[in-house]
Amino acid sequence: MIKNTISLVLCFVFYATIAQTKQKFTISGKALQTFAYCGGVKPSEEVLDHHKTPKPYVGKTFYIRAGKTNNLKAKVLLKFKADTAGNFSFELPPGIYSIIQEPQLKKLNVKLYKNKYVEVDETCLKNWWEKPYYLLEIKDKNISGLEFKFHHPCFMSGDIPCLHYSGPMPP
Repeated sequence: MIKNTISLVLCFVFYATIAQTKQKFTISGKALQTFAYCGGVKPSEEVLDHHKTPKPYVGKTFYIRAGKTNNLKAKVLLKFKADTAGNFSFELPPGIYSIIQEPQLKKLNVKLYKNKYVEVDETCLKNWWEKPYYLLEIKDKNISGLEFKFHHPCFMSGDIPCLHYSGPMPP
């Protein structure tokens, strides 16, 4: 009788442990973007406020790797994209994850970003590439209300903050 009870308890603990490790939690939030005013004439406060007001970053794609740094040896576990309202949602089990952007999926190549009108802060770029956009730690509950904000400076595409336009201003 005691052996059966002990066996039953051990089986219960074993299955409870397996069920707990497979439990996933929902992570949700919003991707937002703002834009610099890139016109010629000094704009009104209303125009400036419009540019400063965060708007949904429709279609912004993120990738997730396990760990605290961006590491090419770690496979991408998940890809998620912001919808038409900028919202995103995904599920993962407990752990520590790096949320990264598309340029961080490949080996860093500084030459890709340099041209006669773009200055690259190489130290900044190397640090940006290694560091996740967001370090996500999931413990034992859902996480909601994340806000991923990006600012787009004049005459630059993409979301790498270490690049600066140095070319001529438009007429």
